[in-house]
Amino acid sequence: MPGQTFRYQMEFETTTETSRTGFASDPEGPSSLVVTWSASVRVEVLPAGAATPGGIRLRTTYEKSAAGVRSDTFDPAAAQTEDQFHSLEGKVIEFTLDAAGNVKYVAGLEGMVDSEKAVQSARQWIGQLSASAGAPPGGVAVGQAWSSEQPADSLPLAGLVWRTDSQYLRNEPCHPPNPDLPGADGAAAAATSALSSQPPSDCAVILANLSLVRSKGAGRDQTPEDFRKNGVQSSGKWEGSAQSLVYVSLASGMVVSATQSGSQQMDVVMTSNHLNTSMRYSGTISSRSQVSLVAGDSAGGEAQGKR
Repeated sequence: MPGQTFRYQMEFETTTETSRTGFASDPEGPSSLVVTWSASVRVEVLPAGAATPGGIRLRTTYEKSAAGVRSDTFDPAAAQTEDQFHSLEGKVIEFTLDAAGNVKYVAGLEGMVDSEKAVQSARQWIGQLSASAGAPPGGVAVGQAWSSEQPADSLPLAGLVWRTDSQYLRNEPCHPPNPDLPGADGAAAAATSALSSQPPSDCAVILANLSLVRSKGAGRDQTPEDFRKNGVQSSGKWEGSAQSLVYVSLASGMVVSATQSGSQQMDVVMTSNHLNTSMRYSGTISSRSQVSLVAGDSAGGEAQGKR
């Protein structure tokens, strides 16, 4: 309902082991890079807009944001990356969940982060708040399975989609917030303590398996349109898979917790028509994430008791 406020604690870790050869090679650059990001965000429910009938408008504010960067060689950009994540504190993003639970109309990311990869990371955690995206209309029952697809637009190869195969496993008591998450102190810890005193509620447990596949009808040309406009051709392979476990409150429909782990393997060659040179990008990316609800207040300030 408009006026409700929720707080989520998040933790993301990405390990990248890659190599670049060609016109953009950096023999002294880090081949292994680990980025850990933890944040606390406040989510406010706004009145629905006329442009999104049946949707839900949400405003998220980063109350805390911190990152750590580790690499196997000296990385002069490490401090800059940490500063960029820290600068998210106090920043605001507004977005809309449509009637099907899909994230739409994200506003506020531009100018907040410098790279497209950072933008995609921010969109990723927002997307985890909507476990119903791609689910059959009219709701699902225990044991039911369904599938959905989303374009993998951020990759340097065209025609790939993330296919998600989901199953409603069972109902069980919602997992309490994890006190070991970074940043779970101060206001977040107080909210966690308040929730722990509430009676337990039941959650739907949803298991999702994600795989990166070629979309049906994709042509043989692997070059994305943006690359082609800039005189760059790309080819190669990019594979990926992930698994997530989501707990959704049966009382409120809110995601209580979402954990995900996955990996990607790539070997891509990008050729510049203007410079008549090429770059090969290969390696692996592994990631894990956890998003947990630590507090929920109604419009009148009464604790919801959701876990």
